[in-house]
Amino acid sequence: MPAYLADFEAEYRRLGPQSFVRAYPWPVLVVAGIGGVLQGNLSRGGTMIASNSELLQATALAGRVFPVVKGRNSLPGPVTIGRTSDNDLAIPEYTISTRHCLLALVDGEYRLTDLGATNGTFVDDVPLPPRKPCRLRGGETLRMGRFTLLFHLPRGFGEFLRQRAQPQDQDQDQDDFGNANKKVI
Repeated sequence: MPAYLADFEAEYRRLGPQSFVRAYPWPVLVVAGIGGVLQGNLSRGGTMIASNSELLQATALAGRVFPVVKGRNSLPGPVTIGRTSDNDLAIPEYTISTRHCLLALVDGEYRLTDLGATNGTFVDDVPLPPRKPCRLRGGETLRMGRFTLLFHLPRGFGEFLRQRAQPQDQDQDQDDFGNANKKVI
């Protein structure tokens, strides 16, 4: 199973659009960035100090693609997302709560629910109230802890990969996640 964007891009080129969606029929979360404002006690000052190993671990997750699927031995129900391995989707990072949020398929719609996470869950920069489901249509930007993630449905992920594979306009450059940046001459 591919793990990073580059791996999925190679699979997309190898299989083609229709075969890719058949081979990978589930939504995904793509780690698009690291940063953000964390909640908590700021009386000690606003600077967070991280060790080199913490930064190395966090940057190793950039570009990681997490399929939104139930774990092999999990009970039926929504996909649990959190820091520890007992979640269906584990993001091993200290700014993600142990049980951060749930993603459920209800009546053909995906619904994201924050479980009262310390650093909250954001959809397109809007904080989710704890335990109030939010409908996702695909293409949203989520924030959990210090991570920015892109939520894609299967066809949307294929389109995202197709756009990344297209030749660039020579007056523009793109970062690793498809964001256009004008070149300075």
